[in-house]
Amino acid sequence: MDIKSLKYFLATAKEGNITKAAEKLFMAQPPLSRQIQKLEEELGVKLFVRGKRHLTLTQEGRFLKDQAQAIIELAERTENQIAYVSGDYNGIISIGVTEGCAAGVLSEIMDKFHNEYPLIKFNIWCGNGDEIKSKLEKGLVDIGIVREPFNTEEYEKASLRKEPWIVIMSNKNKLAQNSSDNVEAAELKDIPLFIPSRETLMDAISDWFTDIVGHINTFCTYNTISCILPLIEKDMGVAICPNAVRNIVNENKLCCKIISKPEHWSNLMIIKERHKTIPYAAECFWKFAKENISNI
Repeated sequence: MDIKSLKYFLATAKEGNITKAAEKLFMAQPPLSRQIQKLEEELGVKLFVRGKRHLTLTQEGRFLKDQAQAIIELAERTENQIAYVSGDYNGIISIGVTEGCAAGVLSEIMDKFHNEYPLIKFNIWCGNGDEIKSKLEKGLVDIGIVREPFNTEEYEKASLRKEPWIVIMSNKNKLAQNSSDNVEAAELKDIPLFIPSRETLMDAISDWFTDIVGHINTFCTYNTISCILPLIEKDMGVAICPNAVRNIVNENKLCCKIISKPEHWSNLMIIKERHKTIPYAAECFWKFAKENISNI
């Protein structure tokens, strides 16, 4: 019996089905079945009552489940503490981040963090908030950086920054000829708009305009801003996006203005799953980000 076999057992107990557990573990079903059978043989007990479609824990299985969770948690905590005691600050951090956050706040955190922990490496996955939530639940990323609106009930969170929402337009657009750094929401009436495809953001943006112009002309929805910038350069419409996107805009072709009357702000958060042990490198990043929020 080893840590890996206990993790296989816990995944199977959680799913109640070998096939589903194998999918969660990214392995084939037959090898997982053999691992569970081998564990039962080693312990000399049956861990599951096998039905046609569902596995139910036996009394021995329920006992092992409690013990396995404690053993794995202790092993991970011991590994983390050894790294801390030895000063061996290395490892890989997997971070899920929205495109706008990657262009702004993540780059600033990583730059400062790397100066303090030069041996730690990164794996960055970019997607929308819903996709990052899914990655966290599956354990494919350790930490997420997202923007509101986002349901954080299941997560530990810390607010990193607030930034305004802006519009990006071609320098050929008539609104770009105005010398003001702002554009009023009413001025966007009837202009073809590119807006984020995430449903909660779509609803929020629609609400911004309801009381002012009654409706918005949604021409296109997008999940990554980079794919629509060439269309904005051709003056096919105006994109609504977070202020951090300024960092990736070609100012020779595009113009950015803050949406005003009223202004709308976006809260950026760092999140991780509640009550879940994450790798020591990721825990260092989590603490560093929270402790250095005022300097970001």
